[in-house]
Amino acid sequence: MAPRNPRRPYRDVAVAVPVSIPYQRYSIEAAHWWIARALKELTDRAGIRPADVDGLSVSSFTLAPDTAVGLTQHLGLTPRWLDNIPMGGASAVVALRRAARAVEAGDATIVACVGGDANHVDSFRKLLSSFSRFAQDASYPYGYGGPNGSFALLTDHYMRSYGAKREDLGRICVAQRDNALTYPHAIMKKKLTLDDYMTARPIADPIHLFDCVMPCAGAEAFLVTSADVAKDLGLPHATLLSAIERHNAFPDDPIQMRGGWAMDVDELYAMAG
Repeated sequence: MAPRNPRRPYRDVAVAVPVSIPYQRYSIEAAHWWIARALKELTDRAGIRPADVDGLSVSSFTLAPDTAVGLTQHLGLTPRWLDNIPMGGASAVVALRRAARAVEAGDATIVACVGGDANHVDSFRKLLSSFSRFAQDASYPYGYGGPNGSFALLTDHYMRSYGAKREDLGRICVAQRDNALTYPHAIMKKKLTLDDYMTARPIADPIHLFDCVMPCAGAEAFLVTSADVAKDLGLPHATLLSAIERHNAFPDDPIQMRGGWAMDVDELYAMAG
């Protein structure tokens, strides 16, 4: 195996101006609208012009068939660094890491990292119909039951392997709802009890209603720049100490139950000092 370059620590990279556009269950606006609204809020709060943003990272499932490339024309931007990240819930961390390296390398001075999606009445159905050819080829011969059918098989395997009960999984959902209720823009405003979780209707055994993600529309954004630029702009900021990206960490596992962080956790903390 060829020797691998050692990962370098991050040097004076700032993360600033977290923006959240309140979510909606359904929306008639396209993903472009949500992303544009987040970008406007981001630049307004940072006290900069859109033209000052010379790096752009975009994550969106419902932006398709457009990508970050077409979005630059839609928004009137001329970035010198551009990234399109189709990684769902991991996209924010990936965007932060890549934008930080772009700032360090001098490829961009101010990077806007934006994630946004629309949710029309039939958006989720259309998204699933073309989400992954790989997943379709694997599941269609057996009869495709949607993502919850696949998650049910994984959940059942986990429960049998580790002795977890529905109550154990329910406590996670209850804790997540309790945490969300502290956020003023959360869609769900009602407290979830363990009894609510246990008595909810089944979706795909052992998955029940409150195990499932509810599609919605909304957007999130933040800026990545150098610590010096953040100070010059008067922006409160956090400094990035460590971040690592890895994909398909354990390819030989017949059922991938391990998180990829297990391969890099020691280096991650060592990098952070």
